[in-house]
Amino acid sequence: MAEAQNRDALNEMRRRYALASDHVKDAYDKSRDDVRFVDVPGHQWDAKLRARRGDRPIYEFPKLASHCRQIINEMRQSRPQAKIRGVEESDRALAELMQGIIRNIESVSNAEQAYDIGFDFAVKGGFGFWRICTDYAKDDDFELDIFIKPVRNPFAVKFDPAAVEIDRRDANFCFVEELIPVEEFRARYPKADLHDFDEDSACKDWREAGQVRVAEYWEKVPRKRRLLALSDGRVVFLDDIAGQSGLGEDEALEFLAASGIQVVREREVQSHKVQMRLTNGHEWLTEPYEFPSKFIPIVPVWGNIQNIDGEDVFYGMVRPNKDQQRLHNVHRTAAIEAVAKAPKAPFVVKLGWIKGLERFWRNANSEDYPFLPVNDDADALPQRAPQAEIPAALLQLAALDNEDIKASTGQYDASLGARSNETSGRAITARKMQGATATFNYIDNLAYAIRYSAEILVDMIPRVYDTQRVVRVLGEDGGAKWKTLYQEVVDPTTGQTVMLNDIRKGKYDVTVTVGPSYATQRLEAVDAFTTLLGQMGPGLPPPIASLMAYTAIHNMDLPGSDKVDEAFRKLLVQMGVMQPREGDEPPPPPQPSPAEVAKAEKDAAQAALYGAQAERQQIENQAASQILQAPIMPAMDFTPQGGFMPDPGYATGAY
Repeated sequence: MAEAQNRDALNEMRRRYALASDHVKDAYDKSRDDVRFVDVPGHQWDAKLRARRGDRPIYEFPKLASHCRQIINEMRQSRPQAKIRGVEESDRALAELMQGIIRNIESVSNAEQAYDIGFDFAVKGGFGFWRICTDYAKDDDFELDIFIKPVRNPFAVKFDPAAVEIDRRDANFCFVEELIPVEEFRARYPKADLHDFDEDSACKDWREAGQVRVAEYWEKVPRKRRLLALSDGRVVFLDDIAGQSGLGEDEALEFLAASGIQVVREREVQSHKVQMRLTNGHEWLTEPYEFPSKFIPIVPVWGNIQNIDGEDVFYGMVRPNKDQQRLHNVHRTAAIEAVAKAPKAPFVVKLGWIKGLERFWRNANSEDYPFLPVNDDADALPQRAPQAEIPAALLQLAALDNEDIKASTGQYDASLGARSNETSGRAITARKMQGATATFNYIDNLAYAIRYSAEILVDMIPRVYDTQRVVRVLGEDGGAKWKTLYQEVVDPTTGQTVMLNDIRKGKYDVTVTVGPSYATQRLEAVDAFTTLLGQMGPGLPPPIASLMAYTAIHNMDLPGSDKVDEAFRKLLVQMGVMQPREGDEPPPPPQPSPAEVAKAEKDAAQAALYGAQAERQQIENQAASQILQAPIMPAMDFTPQGGFMPDPGYATGAY
């Protein structure tokens, strides 16, 4: 049973490979010729014209190469960058974390190289690719990481012909093939059966002289999944919970119930999984490997692509301009050949003039004689025949061919850095902008491809980084921070355990921006802040001027600028203009000005005076209170003996 299923899977794979190969054969042949036309010397002549010229000289004057480089290098200065946004307000912090992880993946992978190679082929041949894969970052590590790798041979990639999406996200299968020598094949796959492979007639397209074709076979395998809405607010697939916990689906449901989490709603979803295995057409060389994403991780980038009668037609900048380039080569070669074949102007003489001196005159056009003698009885001197003229028509045609190339590409002299009719800076900039607008579709298509890459990464990262680990997060300026994913901490207010940096909970959107690279932005910042300081410096408040000067120094890449930057920053922190970073010394308390000191002394003196007056008043009030509260003594009178005698009225109560 298993053998029959394996044979059926191989037959299905062969059928798909033949279908994909036949579908792109003509288109790939044209693109391959386009790339060779502009990159490989000797391919810019029509085969029939080359054959007709035989041994006659053939010259090439490559104009298209500079036009292609202009677009490619313009992109390198303004690389598209993916931006991750949270769908909801609660997802904003997780989106920033996801953005930083993607930047780190691009940095570690040297993704710019992959983008450049794919874009180069797209501009010249009409299409290119890069890929996203997983691997261990170190030999002594057990944690998988994600990498972006270039595809240096785009003609080795063959997608499902039924895919209609521009980015091929709807393709059900894809092949990435390579031809390797038989000896290397045996070393890589010692268990493979080459004897039966050579005798298998169904594999004739899988081998060439001394080489074996090995292909990665990517396919989407349909499957059904149970989507659960949980009482804690999460919406997850049951197989994801089972995979993360290492349990079966039924056991995972029991585990949720035991944890107090109830399933509120559920439904069945028609989904798929992506798997890959290697094959040589005759047998499987590896077991199926399930890729941690719902996307096939091969990203196409297009030059120009149009769907005509249900078939995608794609090409780059080269194909529409090949005839102009060929004509330019023909006309310039013909002009050079005409001038080269024109003999040196001969002398017109009478034989009697040079009789006996023929040896000198016969070699006059090949030898550098200081003089040419004539007989003494010559009645006149020899003269040269008229010089051959350069064919002006050929030169005019060559100039028209050059202008045709500019008109077709939309890039004129100003865009290519050459002198043109524009003289003012504004006019030159306007002409450059026109050229950039004419070729913006190439950079825009690259932006679409980078956006699709970011979507794949957003889908992959929670699947690959599925356990607690410390990851490096890069900011927009390249600054690195370290974050712990799925970190469990106790909430001091509730006493419950919560999980931080759980990137599986977030929902994200992907957008793309096109602008100058960070290095270019730094140079622009230095120029802008320096100009503003020169124009507005005297009128700016000192803290603002100091901050602008620091920003200019911070963006400079000069020897020793880091020391100046650090010292300047400490000074601004001490001034209170900038906030201290972690590890910085806190700024000292602000020192009062002389006016503030005098005011404080005056206030203190007044406070002391008011205090003394209040204390005196308090004493007087206490004395008065004691007098009022003292008992009233009875009226007394002196007796003759010197004593006191009570007043009679006191005793009677008359008072």
